[in-house]
Amino acid sequence: MKRMGVLGGMSAQATMDFEARVHRGAQALIPQDWTRGYPPMVVWYHRELPLRMDANGRPVEPRQIDPRLAEAAATLGALVDFIVMPCNAAHAGLREIRDAARCPVLSMIDVVAEDVVRRTCRRVGLLGARGVPQPYLDALAERPVAVERIDAALQLRLDAGIQAIMEGREGKEEAEAARAAVGDLRARSVDAVILGCTEIPLLLRDDADAPDLIHPAALLAEAAVRFAIA
Repeated sequence: MKRMGVLGGMSAQATMDFEARVHRGAQALIPQDWTRGYPPMVVWYHRELPLRMDANGRPVEPRQIDPRLAEAAATLGALVDFIVMPCNAAHAGLREIRDAARCPVLSMIDVVAEDVVRRTCRRVGLLGARGVPQPYLDALAERPVAVERIDAALQLRLDAGIQAIMEGREGKEEAEAARAAVGDLRARSVDAVILGCTEIPLLLRDDADAPDLIHPAALLAEAAVRFAIA
């Protein structure tokens, strides 16, 4: 099996959830033999936000990755056969990550776009941290798939919930913000809602498995296992 590199840590909680999904995926796809039924894995926890931020703590536009993330990709790439990033926002710098890693880097954006096509979606809701991730907008425009997004007030509430998860907090109010965001998009009769930030499924808990919700980290975990055993 190929050795997998996980470039994560931008949310420790989301990275740990992704690792668990990889192991569950391996159990479903690989004949198990004690601990040998799993892809070899090296995990890098990048302890910074994935994007360059301005003096007000907002992402610089157009969005650019933290250059230290590319440095991490270069170090990790020398140790593994391929890399996955369980962070939607980091895909703004996918080209730089691939150049630095010098090995295949699977795209969470691509696996989600493929799932949208498989579902024959014509209009989707899209959620993210501090707005919707531009790589999804670009990929969906190519299909073409129309996109609905939440308003600024609801985005602020959702961002607070995302920050709470990243800091190891999560309460009723934060979880309700995520449910409200999904409900707002469902009310527009979208075909599906993309949970375009890895903390959002953690806020939703079991509700994240609803059939009309697209879970990028879950799709990436399965794709990573399949790539490892291909």
